[in-house]
Formats: sequence, structure tokens, C-alpha cells
Amino acid sequence: MDTMERDPQYIAEQVKFLRKTYRLTQENLADAAGLTTRTIEKIESGRHRPDEQTLRSIARAVGLSDIKFFAKPSPEEQVRFRANVERASRKMVLASTTVIKTASDFLHAFGRAEMFRIDTSEVTGDEAVEIAATMSDQVRDLIDIWSESSEVDRLLYARSFVEDCKQLEDIGYLCHMGRHRQRMRDEGKPDLVFTAGFLSIRPTKDSSQQRYALVQLEGRWETLEEDRPSMLKTQESL
Repeated sequence: MDTMERDPQYIAEQVKFLRKTYRLTQENLADAAGLTTRTIEKIESGRHRPDEQTLRSIARAVGLSDIKFFAKPSPEEQVRFRANVERASRKMVLASTTVIKTASDFLHAFGRAEMFRIDTSEVTGDEAVEIAATMSDQVRDLIDIWSESSEVDRLLYARSFVEDCKQLEDIGYLCHMGRHRQRMRDEGKPDLVFTAGFLSIRPTKDSSQQRYALVQLEGRWETLEEDRPSMLKTQESL
């Protein structure tokens, strides 16, 4: 996409449209895209022409495969692009996560999860990778035994997990955990609705006490209707 195609006002409208479709604040979108809130504010002002890398970061954050969405299209292309975003929104969910510092933090984040997603993609270095792998295995094992575990055992598991979190923090990483809802439709059967947990290990320099992660749902899983806005309401509020 060359410079002539990057219409700042149109890009501003598209970024606002994406945020409202995914129920994101400017801070949420910046967090998910690895940008600053100020960058999103400037883009949405309509007076700033972002570079391609910035647009690619925003596109990746919301599950778009390229940045054509930000190039001013024909009316027919615009209808197709926005329909694609609406379909994609059924497979994306915003998970609020908090840093795990205490056993209580872990118990609150883990307790009601029926399945878990784990993101250790930003962990590097042999020591950190080994600790992160141990923690990932522990979470997967706990999913299988949690419902049958006593309160005392759960507290012991939580303390063990927190110790690993502290080891990672000492070498520059923080453990974030949160949860969200997701649904699977099966014709002729009741919908399956699960609470899914989310574990993300991120460099301390890129982390804060509370973060938001855009999670892409795989297979036949999708978001619940009440957890996503209608496209009509989104367009009317632009």
C-alpha cells in the first residue's frame, strides 16, 4: 500500500470501527498491538498518517491477514471487508489478565477455568524457557485434577506456581492470567459454553498490573452473542 493510498481520515474511521467491533478501548488496542495509547489516539484524530508497520501491528492484533482493510476501497470492497471483520469478531475475544503475585491471585484466575490457553511466545533464554515449560505442563495437569483436589492441595499447587512466577520475575518476565467465555455450536444439541483460562508470560518491560489479550478461538469455538456488539450498532456509533 503506497503513501497515496493511506488516507489518514479513512484510516482513523477504520481503526475506530475495529475498536468498537471488538469492544476495545484505545488502551486495549494499543496493548494488543504492541503500540502506545498515544499512537492510537493520533491515528484516530485523522491528522496522522501511520506507517505500514504500525498498520500491520493493528491488523495482526485483531486477526486481519493484511493491511488492505486500511486502504480506501470501492463501495463493494468496503462491504466485503467489513463483513470479513464481522466474521472474524466471532472468533476473537478480549481477555482481561492480571499479574500473578500471590496464591490468591492464582486461585482466583484458575478456579473456574475448564480449559486453558498458554502463550509463551515471547519467552527467550534457556532458563526462562525451562521454567515456562514447567509452568505450562503444571497448568495442563491441574485442569485434569482440579475438580477432585482438596482446598489444601489447591493452595499448595497455587504456592508452587507463584514460586515459579517469582523465578521468572527475577529474570525479567511476568505471568499474566485471565479467563473468558466461549461457545461451540453442534446442530441438534445444546450449545457447549466453557470458561477458558489464559496464561501469558511476557517481558517485564512490556507488562503492567492489568493487560488485555486478544485471543483467537480455534476450530468451531466462537464468542457468545452477548460478548460482541452487533455490526449495525458499531456502524451507527462511528
